[in-house]
Amino acid sequence: MALNKLSTLYLRSQWLQCANRQLLSTQVKHAAKKKSKLRAFGIASGVIASIPIAMYLVADDPKKRRIRLTIEGIGRFLRSLKIGLTISVDYWISLRFLEEDSEEYDSILKKIHQRAAQRILDGCLKNGGLYIKLGQGLVSLNHILPKEYLNTLKVLQDKCLTRKPEEISKLFLEEFGALPKELFESFDEEPIAAASLAQVFKAKTKTGEDVAVKVQYIDLQDRFKGDIATVELLLDLIAFMHPKFGLKWVIQDLKGTLAKELDFINEGRNGEQCAKDLSHLSYVYVPKIHWDLTTVRVLTAEFIDGVKISETDELKKLGLDLKDVDKKLVECFAEQIFHTGFVHADPHPGNILVRKAANKKAELVLLDHGLYEELPSQVRKMLCSLWKSIVLNDHKGMRKYSAQLGVPDDYRLFCMAVSQRFVPHDKSSKTADIFELMLDKAGPKDSFRTDWNKMSPEKKAELRGFMEDMHDKVLSAYKAIPRQLLLIFRNINTVRAITKDHGGPVDRYRLMARSATRGAFVEENAPILQKLRGYWQQFVFDWKIISDNIVLAATHWYFKFLYLIGRAPDLSEITEGFRS
Repeated sequence: MALNKLSTLYLRSQWLQCANRQLLSTQVKHAAKKKSKLRAFGIASGVIASIPIAMYLVADDPKKRRIRLTIEGIGRFLRSLKIGLTISVDYWISLRFLEEDSEEYDSILKKIHQRAAQRILDGCLKNGGLYIKLGQGLVSLNHILPKEYLNTLKVLQDKCLTRKPEEISKLFLEEFGALPKELFESFDEEPIAAASLAQVFKAKTKTGEDVAVKVQYIDLQDRFKGDIATVELLLDLIAFMHPKFGLKWVIQDLKGTLAKELDFINEGRNGEQCAKDLSHLSYVYVPKIHWDLTTVRVLTAEFIDGVKISETDELKKLGLDLKDVDKKLVECFAEQIFHTGFVHADPHPGNILVRKAANKKAELVLLDHGLYEELPSQVRKMLCSLWKSIVLNDHKGMRKYSAQLGVPDDYRLFCMAVSQRFVPHDKSSKTADIFELMLDKAGPKDSFRTDWNKMSPEKKAELRGFMEDMHDKVLSAYKAIPRQLLLIFRNINTVRAITKDHGGPVDRYRLMARSATRGAFVEENAPILQKLRGYWQQFVFDWKIISDNIVLAATHWYFKFLYLIGRAPDLSEITEGFRS
């Protein structure tokens, strides 16, 4: 009995040991299998991860650059998204519980504008490239954006990208298959100018000609679509959160202009067309293009030594008359706007040089022809007639041609935005004119600032509401007009700013109106009778202006005589008004 129990216990222990050994063996096998799977997964992951690295290592320089830009683009997108959301939330929260007609609302709104503008500026500088160009485009919208944005973002006008010297060699190899030193007799590696899209270098051709070589930043073409898509997305977001600030239509226009500016072959052709159109103006010169040294990203043109039109002191040192310079400037671009219809859309001071011609007079040298606008003949004629009507204070004409250009309502406000000057109200109208309370030909009235402090809160609220409504109407007007006119107005505004910095020695409104008068009737290859009609209209216009000036002068001297004999008070303010 005892023997049987011992035998049973022995057999049970042997079975348990066998079972444990089988279990242990199974666990070891499972562990080994799991380890094998992990090892295989690790190897597969490493292979998969190494594929893009291997592809990057074996890729040529352009492909490597596009890979880097794609990765960097994610960072630019996230940065831009953060800025856009921060600005939107700032406006929404800060103004949420404020009355729009209150002074507190206006005060806080200005601070928000300033914070938003600073954030946009920081984002443009960090993202670089096309963001700087887009920021510059916003500055040109000075008829739409608040002054806090304009004053902050205008520093972008002088900003450019920081680039490494070897980038130039890489770009030349991609464009020409050769280095600059192989294509030119000499090539100065230090740029003589730089902007948001390109740098300019001085070089000498194999034939001994001095040339300016404009070299585009190497990554702009690759970044274009991604950066534009990011900005469009942000504007959609802003429009969703703040319907009154929907400005996506602006980026649509800027997108088209940027695409043109990135094509240097197009720029060269524009320059040649400009030279042809203005060949009858002896005081205008356009540098010649060296087509054998020009591609989409490299433009080689004749080197011109001149003075920027904004450098007033240097112009005087050359013995040039500012009145002569400005007269030629206004007439030159008026010729494009009202006659050729092929208009330089970016005539900022850096793109206009002045040099002394053989006759000792000023000669204008037009640079940077990347951005042009072509006006259809019908639109050009409407603009001609509108400008003439503005100068003559012809409200019937202003109303008619504004409507033809897409602005049937608020024609007077539209005309003020177009001409950048105050337009007196229609004398035949019996309605009160609130504009004349605030403005005159010289701009905001000083007396209005004094009167504002004396106004009741109700009156101030009424005027604030009027000004907000006026801003909305300007936006609506600019959305309604033909898209081609936006860049034309940019041209007009830029020329106005240049002449203003010179002290306003010429009456640009009337100079442009004289050109517009002929432009309304004269076309290329027009019959002789039509040309004669244009010249007759110009004679009638000139006589009207002369007669108005005679009346103004006579009135001025009449009041001055009354003042001298003690029959009238000091009318210095009226005298200054006549001079304006």
